[in-house]
Amino acid sequence: MEITSEDIKKFSKEYNENPVNKIIENAITTNGLEEACLNKDIVIENQFVFNIELPESKRYDQKDSWKCWIYAGLNMIKHNMAKNLEIDLMNFELSSNYIAFFDKLEKANYAYENIIHLPKEADLDYIKKEKILDYAVDEGGYWEYFKNIVSKYGVVPNSYMPNPVEGERAGKISRIYREKVKKDIVYLWEVKKQGKSNEFLQSKIKEYVKENYILLSKILGEPPHTFNYEYKNKNNQFVTIKDITPKDFLTQYLTLNLEDFVCIGNMPMYNKEYRKVYREKYCGNVYKKYQREFLNLPIEDLKDLTLQQLKNGIPVHMSVHTFKSCCAKYGILDTRIYNYTQTLGFQSLSKKEGFDFCEINSNHAMVFAGVHIVDEKIQRWKVEDSYGTEGETKGYYIMNDNFFEKYVSNIVIHKKYMTEEQIKLLEQEPIEYFIESNV
Repeated sequence: MEITSEDIKKFSKEYNENPVNKIIENAITTNGLEEACLNKDIVIENQFVFNIELPESKRYDQKDSWKCWIYAGLNMIKHNMAKNLEIDLMNFELSSNYIAFFDKLEKANYAYENIIHLPKEADLDYIKKEKILDYAVDEGGYWEYFKNIVSKYGVVPNSYMPNPVEGERAGKISRIYREKVKKDIVYLWEVKKQGKSNEFLQSKIKEYVKENYILLSKILGEPPHTFNYEYKNKNNQFVTIKDITPKDFLTQYLTLNLEDFVCIGNMPMYNKEYRKVYREKYCGNVYKKYQREFLNLPIEDLKDLTLQQLKNGIPVHMSVHTFKSCCAKYGILDTRIYNYTQTLGFQSLSKKEGFDFCEINSNHAMVFAGVHIVDEKIQRWKVEDSYGTEGETKGYYIMNDNFFEKYVSNIVIHKKYMTEEQIKLLEQEPIEYFIESNV
C-alpha cells in the first residue's frame, strides 16, 4: 500500500477534529515526552520505605564506562567482604577497573581461541552466521563474566587501582582495542587456513596477549600483583594487611562461594521453555570457563528466590530492561509511571511479545537490596544502581512489583535457596542459542 497525499489530508483532518490532540501536542513539544506523560499518583504511591532491606553502602558511579555488570557483581559481594574485614560499608569500595582490565585481556584470548578452533571448512559467512566475533572484546557482560574474572584474578580495593580517565568512558578504548584484536584475528584466521600448526597458532596468541597486556596497562594502569591494605575498622582501629595478592584478598575475606550461585531467568519466548537450561553460544570471556547460562523459570519463582536471599542478608544480582518505565529523577521503576499508551493511543507489548519481537532485552545490571511487603504481598523492591547518588533516592531505585514482572529477565541465586526440583533441573544439558537482535 502506498501512502498518498490524500491519505495525509484525511489523517490531518481527523487529528485536528479532536481538540485534545492539540493540547497533548503542545504539552509534549513544550515540556518533553516524559514530563508531559509523568503520572504523579504513581510517584506518590512508590514511597522509599522498605520493611526488609540491607545496610546502606557506598554507591558506585559507572559514568560512561558500560560496566554495570561489574558494579552489580561488586555490589553483591561487598557486604560479605566488609563484614569479614570489620569495615564500615560506607568506607569500602572495590576496584571495577581491576576487573575490567582482566575482562578485556581474557575476552581477546577467548576470541583468538574460538577462531583457531573453527572447522576447516569455515569461511567468513560461517563466522558471521555463527556470530563468533559478536562478543570479541565487547564492553558488556553478565554474572558469569564477573564470576570468571573474580575467581581467577581476585579483587583489590578501589584505591589500589582506581578508574583512570578512559576507565570512565568506554567508547574510545573499546574502539581502539577492538580494532587491534580483530587485526590479530585476521592474521590467525589466514594462517590457520594455510595449515599452520596448532603450536604456531598458540605461540601467536601468546604474543598477542602479551601485546594486549602492555596496551591495556598504558591506558588503564597496570594491575597490582600484591598490595598493603590500610584502613580503619568499625572501632576506629588502624588495620594493615601486608603484602597480600588480589586472589588471596578475595579468598580470605569473601566467605560466599561464587560457585554456589547460579543464574535463573524469566524469558517467556517462542523458542524458550520454562524449566529448561539455556546457554548463549560464544558468549563468554574466559576460555573454557562459564558462558552466559540460565535456568528458565516462571516469574513467581524468581520473586520467591529473590525474597529468600534478601531475607538472609545477601544482595541479588539481576539483569533488567530499563529503557521502558524508568524515571531517574524520582528513582522509580513502574510500568505505570508514564501515561504513554493512554496519551499517545497505542497498546503496550506483553513481556513475551517484547522478547519475541526484540523490544525487551537485558540491557542493564543492578542488585536488589530490599523489599516492602504488605499483608504478605510484595509491593515494591529496593534496587541499588551504579550511577552515583543523583536523584531523589540517592543512587537507589524503587521498583514496583509490576516492573519486576515485566522487565526483570535474570537473577543470581545461591543454590541453597532453590528447591530440590529446581536444583535437579540444573543437571540438564544446556540448549545453545544465539543472542536475539534487539532494536
